[in-house]
Amino acid sequence: MCRTTRLSSASAPRQPHRPFSIVGWLATALAVLFVVGGCDDVERTTVSAATTSEPAATTSPTAPDLPEQDLGAACVTPEPTPKDREMAVVAVVDGDTIKVDDDGTVITVRVIGLDTPETKDPRTDVQCYGPQASARAHRLLDGVFVRLESDPRQDLKDKYGRTLAYVWLPDGQLFEEQMIAGGYGQECTYDTPYKYQARFRAAERHAKAARAGLWKACEQSAERTPKPVPKPTPNPAPELDPRFRTCAEANDAGYGPYIRGVDPEYDWYRDADAVICGPDGTAEHLTCALAYVDMYL
Repeated sequence: MCRTTRLSSASAPRQPHRPFSIVGWLATALAVLFVVGGCDDVERTTVSAATTSEPAATTSPTAPDLPEQDLGAACVTPEPTPKDREMAVVAVVDGDTIKVDDDGTVITVRVIGLDTPETKDPRTDVQCYGPQASARAHRLLDGVFVRLESDPRQDLKDKYGRTLAYVWLPDGQLFEEQMIAGGYGQECTYDTPYKYQARFRAAERHAKAARAGLWKACEQSAERTPKPVPKPTPNPAPELDPRFRTCAEANDAGYGPYIRGVDPEYDWYRDADAVICGPDGTAEHLTCALAYVDMYL
């Protein structure tokens, strides 16, 4: 006769403790992936413990309840900003100035951070590499739609009333950066730093190192241009001594002697024979008369 011993609940072997079930971990990871990677047609979804618990037969603890997550809120499409609106380029004025059609209104745009050689400024001649810079701007901008981006650190318009903005090309490149990198213009900081200053300066360094565009052509042009010869600076007029009535009075005051052809004061004190006014206040003929013509006429 076999005797059967019933094990009490206290003596039953324990199941190994698992903080979270595998299914619970998978559900948590999927929820995070939906928030990070899924933004198209996502509805407001509630993730709860009811969808992640293990079957009832399992004796291990179920996965903890996950807080409700509003996946739709993370994928709200932002309102379009001015730079997201495409505008048709209607004219390329020169390498750093264009005209665009802003919903039926043509506005002139002076691009930020770029300066190209002048071709249209009536105050100066056509500058080195100016025509090439304008031609490059035409190739990049003619007949395309661009997006404009303003900079809160810069004014909205310059002193000529032109809109200040960055110009984004259809391929997602910055027009200014493309021009600088090709050696068609220089980085230009006007008054205060701007948003893409570091990028544009890096592009300029690379263009200089490669001697691209104007960094080669205009360097040779500068070597052929003779340097202006500075005008001689006229010598300042010598400082004259105070004028006295007689040569003797001048000597008594500590001035003189005055030598003909050397000291301008000599002409102030001379007799009719125009003799030297000596250091003792006398002339060779013991006279040192005042030149009355100079004094009173």
